[in-house]
Amino acid sequence: MTLFLIGNGFDLNCGMNTRFSDVYKEYVNSDSKSPIIEAFKREISLDIDRWSDFEMEMCDYAQSLKTEKEFVECVRDFSVYMREYLDREQKLFFKRINDEAKEKIIHDEMVDSFSGFYKGISHNVNSTMSIRDAGLRRNIQAISFNYTEVFDYAMEKAFDQYSYRAPQIIHIHGKLGDDPTLGIDNENQWKAAYPLSRNGKRAFVKPFFNEEYDRMRVVEAVNIINSADTICTYGLALGESDLTWRNVLIDWLQRNTKNHLFVYRYGISQKTYRTVDEKMEIEEIEKINLLKEWGIDNSSNIFDRLHIPCGKNIFMLKLIY
Repeated sequence: MTLFLIGNGFDLNCGMNTRFSDVYKEYVNSDSKSPIIEAFKREISLDIDRWSDFEMEMCDYAQSLKTEKEFVECVRDFSVYMREYLDREQKLFFKRINDEAKEKIIHDEMVDSFSGFYKGISHNVNSTMSIRDAGLRRNIQAISFNYTEVFDYAMEKAFDQYSYRAPQIIHIHGKLGDDPTLGIDNENQWKAAYPLSRNGKRAFVKPFFNEEYDRMRVVEAVNIINSADTICTYGLALGESDLTWRNVLIDWLQRNTKNHLFVYRYGISQKTYRTVDEKMEIEEIEKINLLKEWGIDNSSNIFDRLHIPCGKNIFMLKLIY
C-alpha cells in the first residue's frame, strides 16, 4: 500500500495563500478585543518572518505573558481568525475551478501524480515500485496535515469514473468546519514558568487535544502508516511541532527494509541539473542533510530507501488558473 502524507505545500501548489505569514498580514490589522491581543499582534508585526512557525514561536512568546489565561486568549484569538481566513481561501479556490474543463485538468494531474511520483529517481527505484504497483490508485491511502479539504476534493476527482472509490482521508489536525488544532508536539517543549493546566494543554498540546477529543484518528493514522510499504510526503515539513509523526515515520522506515520513503521538498523539486549523476549527487546531499536534521546517526540501513526527487514535482494544480 502507498500512503501520501500531505502538508500545506499542496495548498500552496494550488495557488492558495495559506502560509502563516499570509494569515498574519491580515490578522495584525484586524480589530482586537483586548489589550492582550493588541500587544500580541504588535509582537507579530515587528517581525512576521520570525513567526513562520506559529506554534514554536508562540511557545517562546508565552514566556513574556504573565498567566496561562493570557496565553490561551492569544492562541484562541489567532486560531479563530486563521480558521476564517483559510475558509475564505478555500472558497476562493473552489470558485476558481468551478467548470468541467478545470475539473478534468485536476483529474488528469492527480492521476499522473499518483502513478508517477516515484518515476525518474533511477531505474532501480522504478523497478521496485512497479513490482509493488505503488502508483495504482486502488493501492493509495492519504493522511492530511491540512485544515482545508482541497486535497480531499482533488483526490475525489482522481477517482472519477474509476472502479474503486476514493479512500477516506484522515485529517490528523482536524478540519476547518470542526476542530482545527494548533500547538506543540509535547509538554517538554513548553518553556514558560507557569505550567499548563488541562485547559492549556487542550488549547496548545496537539496530542493531548487528540487524546481527549478524537483519539481514534491518531490510532487509525498510526495503523495506516504501519500498513504501508511506500510513503510519499508532499509539502510537509515534519518540524518540531509534528515531532511525534516524524518519529513514527522514522520508526516505520527503520523497522522494515522493504519500506521506501519519498520526500518532496520544494527547493529540491525546483533544482535543475545537466546529467543524471549530477541529479543523484544533489539528491544524496539532501538525504544526508535530512537525516542529520531528523537526528538519525546510523543511516546506512535506510539511505537507499529514502528518496528526495530533484528537478521533479507533482500535484501541479497551479496550472488550472
